[in-house]
Amino acid sequence: MNYYRLAIQEGQSSKWTWKSTPLTSLAAVLQLLRVYSFIPQDRIRVFTSSSKEELNELLSRENNNLVSGSVTASRFLRDRHIRAGESVQSVATTICAEKTAPGSSDESGLSFLDKKRLEIERGPGGDHDTPYTFSLPISTPQLLVLARWQAKVQAGEFLS
Repeated sequence: MNYYRLAIQEGQSSKWTWKSTPLTSLAAVLQLLRVYSFIPQDRIRVFTSSSKEELNELLSRENNNLVSGSVTASRFLRDRHIRAGESVQSVATTICAEKTAPGSSDESGLSFLDKKRLEIERGPGGDHDTPYTFSLPISTPQLLVLARWQAKVQAGEFLS
């Protein structure tokens, strides 16, 4: 389940403040964006997360000029192919149709593979920043193959 929350940058302040509670309905987000349509869309940010607790962390990151994954209201609408003046009812109908489309497996409208990809991307990360430590194989046949391969590399047989 995705949670959404809107933040607004008011006046001359560079800080973002919450203007909504955590929302689970995309239609509710669109209604709020319509309510705040008098505010320039670059001063409204939409935060999205898989947990309510993470939303506060994302706001803190945005206020500290760190990557938060939030987007402006105009980008949020554009990414969903929604025009700013489009009625909430027609958008809600489109969203419901997308959720029941073939290939979707849950209430967020994402396929199982997309959901897994998002879980991995939002997860703790891998070992890509850990240096690789090579160790020789234990068995003699593997050691002999490795020694032959190393000799061929040093002789230049594998140069392209």
